[in-house]
Amino acid sequence: MAGSWDQKLSLYSVQGGKQAKPIGNEKDLGFDPCSISFFPKGDYMAMSGSDKKITLWNREGVLLGTVGEMDDWIWSTSVNPTNKAIFAGGNNGQIQLHQVNMNQVHGLYQERYAYRELMTDVIIQHLVTETRVKIRCRDYIKKIAIYNDRLAV
Repeated sequence: MAGSWDQKLSLYSVQGGKQAKPIGNEKDLGFDPCSISFFPKGDYMAMSGSDKKITLWNREGVLLGTVGEMDDWIWSTSVNPTNKAIFAGGNNGQIQLHQVNMNQVHGLYQERYAYRELMTDVIIQHLVTETRVKIRCRDYIKKIAIYNDRLAV
């Protein structure tokens, strides 16, 4: 993941010392990113910069939401690996701490179970045959409901 001062976010794949290959298209951010900090497993990241906001993203570069705001540019963001807290330091010397809670979102109907993965994908599992289907929504999923052969996201 690379944020640049041309207000873009780029994703790259790095494999065993070879040159990094771009994954997908660059994303226009609309602000200058100053800091990117990943959660311990690498599934999520916190980003901050000239927009004076701390935002949460998944590893595929999908914006999940705003965690907090400050009065000035945010130059540094760091994720605490033990308790999912995000620390941010601003240009005016202010430091903030934000606790992030990621709730389980799921639904069950008879032998079908659906749950959210990476906050943007839905996995539907048939509990008897143990088959799974992944649906990529590419947007933040707040709720899931499943009934008969229908799924509401």
